[in-house]
Parts: sequence; C-alpha cells; structure tokens
Amino acid sequence: MIDAKKSFNRILRQWGHDVYIQRMLDNGNHSDRFERVTTRQVGQSGTTNANSSTETQEGILTNYDAVYYFEENIFPKEGDRIYENYSLKSSKNYTMFSIAAATAVRGRFGKINYWTVGATREK
Repeated sequence: MIDAKKSFNRILRQWGHDVYIQRMLDNGNHSDRFERVTTRQVGQSGTTNANSSTETQEGILTNYDAVYYFEENIFPKEGDRIYENYSLKSSKNYTMFSIAAATAVRGRFGKINYWTVGATREK
C-alpha cells in the first residue's frame, strides 16, 4: 500500500521551496512573528487569473491565484498570509498572498496527510 504522507514528504524534499507564514490572531490582526515552512506551490496563468470567478449552473466557481500544499503539522487557516521571496533582512521584493481556503486532505483513520490551500494575491 502507498503511504500518502511519505510520498508527499518526498515531493516536498524534491520539489518544494520555503515561504514564510504570518498567522492571523484571534482579534483579526496579524502576528509579528513569521514561520518558515516548506511548501509546494502551483500558480495559475494570467488568463486564469483574469477569469478567476465564473458563474456556472451550480453557482459561482472561484479559482485562486495560487494553490499551496503544506505538511500536516502546519495547520493553515483562512486569513493567514503567505510571503514568497521574502527575506527577514530585506523586505523589498516579495509577493504576499492571503489564504482564502484551507482544506485538510485526510488518509486512513481520518489522519491529516497534508493541507491544500487556495490563496489570493494581496501584494
């Protein structure tokens, strides 16, 4: 049997990159602390971004600017921020995303194997 968690961790080691996460606090503000985590990110093309919301018979379909995959122990939540190409020494050229949706992908016995996150670009 394939172990999804081991396969996912192997993908992160081979294809992942580091980003910083800034957590949203209970009062709606963001923490001053940044967490460095490894992720696998899948971006979308400019055409897809331009047509990010489309109305279908089932309702409104929303595409995100980026989709991220995180390890099971990260616990991302809506409102957290993701910083791409960010450096704690120099914060000039970076891209900031806001997490719009976070979904746990579960395996055997309901254990979380990894997280899928849809994010929209803020900066």
